[in-house]
Amino acid sequence: MKHDYYRMTGCLLALWICVSCTVREDRSDCPCYVDLDYRQVLLSTRADDAAGRVEVAFYDPACCWTAAHALRSCPEEEEVAVEKGQLQVVAVVHTHPWQHFLEAGTQIVCEPGNEIDALSVHTEYVDCRGETTRCLLQPHKQFTTLTFTDEQDGALCRQYHMVIRGTTCGFEATDFSAVEGPYHCTIQEADESGAIRVRVPRQKRDDLLLEFWDKKEQRLVFTCPVGLYLFASGYDPAAPDLPDCTLRIDFRQALLYLLITDWNEETIYRLYE
Repeated sequence: MKHDYYRMTGCLLALWICVSCTVREDRSDCPCYVDLDYRQVLLSTRADDAAGRVEVAFYDPACCWTAAHALRSCPEEEEVAVEKGQLQVVAVVHTHPWQHFLEAGTQIVCEPGNEIDALSVHTEYVDCRGETTRCLLQPHKQFTTLTFTDEQDGALCRQYHMVIRGTTCGFEATDFSAVEGPYHCTIQEADESGAIRVRVPRQKRDDLLLEFWDKKEQRLVFTCPVGLYLFASGYDPAAPDLPDCTLRIDFRQALLYLLITDWNEETIYRLYE
């Protein structure tokens, strides 16, 4: 009997050890806590963007979680609880506090007649299958500013309305691809230096066209294939951060000098044929 008692006790102890080593708490329904890091957003934001905001959205087939912060009060970090899985994170940084770009989805377009907003976007897939993960938001510039100057001290503004036309009207925030659609913008106001500036959306083709309209007679005088010149100069429509360009016009010689920001040399083209 005494041996049977010890034998039974040993079996129960072994069974308890076995059960305690194999039974685990089921945490599949627990959320994943994502640590959103906004520090790169705040570092890349200019002081005059303080009125703007940053929007963040998590996308999966079942749901969409969104949040927004004014840049002047944006935290450096934020913890968000989401359902476990592979989620896509999209963040849009902009300077219009009254707009909500991600409410209607991730396709961002500009209305005909308007230049595109000054937008920077971060997008990536985040593995949220564990209990915690981290996401560093690093926004990329999604517009090109074209700056027009001339050799005749403001002749652009005195003589012409300038209209820019194309077939790309925006971009898809999830992969930075260009969105096709009619695009045009009238540009006629110069800044203090006499330069004219316009923000254009990410381009898909080289068909961006610049029109010069006579102010008095309201007629089209000539056109310039500025998109063809941009692509020939090295404009990359797939670049994560789109460059800005300066276009210096010499009406006497009918020449256009194109310089992509941070490049070393201007490229010379005919202003019109």
